Amino acid sequence: MENTSNYGLKRWDPEDRILHTEFNDNWDKIDTALKSNADGVAALQTALASCGNCKIVYGTYTGSGKSGSANPNKLTFDGKPVLVIVQEEKQTADMDINLRMLRPCTWAQGAATNDNWVNAVTWGAAQVQWYSRNDYAPTQFNETGKKYYYLALIDAAV
Repeated sequence: MENTSNYGLKRWDPEDRILHTEFNDNWDKIDTALKSNADGVAALQTALASCGNCKIVYGTYTGSGKSGSANPNKLTFDGKPVLVIVQEEKQTADMDINLRMLRPCTWAQGAATNDNWVNAVTWGAAQVQWYSRNDYAPTQFNETGKKYYYLALIDAAV
């Protein structure tokens, strides 16, 4: 008779005599291994539940060149956004131009190296929209044909 390599279960050759105690030993080993796996899964689920209540969403959009209160930018998500950061794509290492929106604020601070500006922000159940108060597409992060990256924290609390 041989034993399996992982759990040491009995493996019989065709001419071996089979004993009930060997079957029972195999079932005990299988039962112990399954219980151990189930305990491990439960421990991981418990650990995951305490890891926070947000999920991260990211993506891109291309600017249309429109600006102002009649032409707000809008991002829609599959849940309630609580923080959104927009970053313009630049072809240099200087990636310091960004817009930060934090719920429930009704304004967002945009910043570049030596400039700051404010956008008006409106929050919806599953979206955020904003527009440049000075009606200027670059400070609204909506320059024609320019690529923008966004990162959002979505409320995942149950």
